Amino acid sequence: MSRRTRTLAVSALLALLWTHAARAEESRDFMIAAQPDGTDAFVDLVFPGVQAVLEHRVPIYMFANQLTLRGNALYTIPFYESQADVELRILALTLGASAGFRSDFRSLTFGPEERLDREYRRHRDLDGRTDEETWGFGEARATVSLPINDFVLFNAINSMRWSDTPDRTFDWRNGIVHDGMLYKSDLMLFLKHKDLGGFAPMMQVLNFGLNDERFTQINYGFILVTRPGWRLRGDIFFLQLLFNPGSTLGSYDNEYSYGAHLFIAPITFTIAYRMILPLWRPE
Repeated sequence: MSRRTRTLAVSALLALLWTHAARAEESRDFMIAAQPDGTDAFVDLVFPGVQAVLEHRVPIYMFANQLTLRGNALYTIPFYESQADVELRILALTLGASAGFRSDFRSLTFGPEERLDREYRRHRDLDGRTDEETWGFGEARATVSLPINDFVLFNAINSMRWSDTPDRTFDWRNGIVHDGMLYKSDLMLFLKHKDLGGFAPMMQVLNFGLNDERFTQINYGFILVTRPGWRLRGDIFFLQLLFNPGSTLGSYDNEYSYGAHLFIAPITFTIAYRMILPLWRPE
């Protein structure tokens, strides 16, 4: 077992010991709504890694609007990432910006004629033909949240991310090889209930540069989120699964290149457990 893997295992064990079994005392879909003003710390177990987050939320311009300041440190087996966020919620619209840096412990950058498919990436990764690279990035976001009724919420997260990566570098987060600028839209229709949590069919649109061209790709999947009740209050289980059924909307065929290359199927997924630790609430 590598030193990095041992560190993650110990961190996960300590975080689990911090939790304790408890009956559900708050709504299991609370995380889908806007969060209360105040300051929280988050401890996340993110497969395969851990994350620490500090978030401060303050009201502005009456009760319906909110300013959020956030900082995080995410440590996983393939990469480390840290960023600072600012978000402004105005009724149903949230505008946000982020800046940070990322260090890939297993960076995969490909030459102009080198293969990009999952099988080849898997062999390069397992053979240790990777590098360690660090770069900065910036992101702008616009999120629209439209509650249809007490049980249905439409959510659209639109982002533009620039990163100072070499061209033809594998993106561990999004499961594609691309050049620096990435446009992404996540469209979700949440079906929610206070006793169950939330489930959302999801469509993701990626627009990325590769080989001096731009391509558009559509992925499909779902999000499942609930409060498992392992703590008295403030815990969240999150699962997101995305798959790609074919090529992009352009001439680039990504059937064999999209997804996490340690798996045969063209999928990406996120599994996380979050503990919310309230630090301050306004009187």
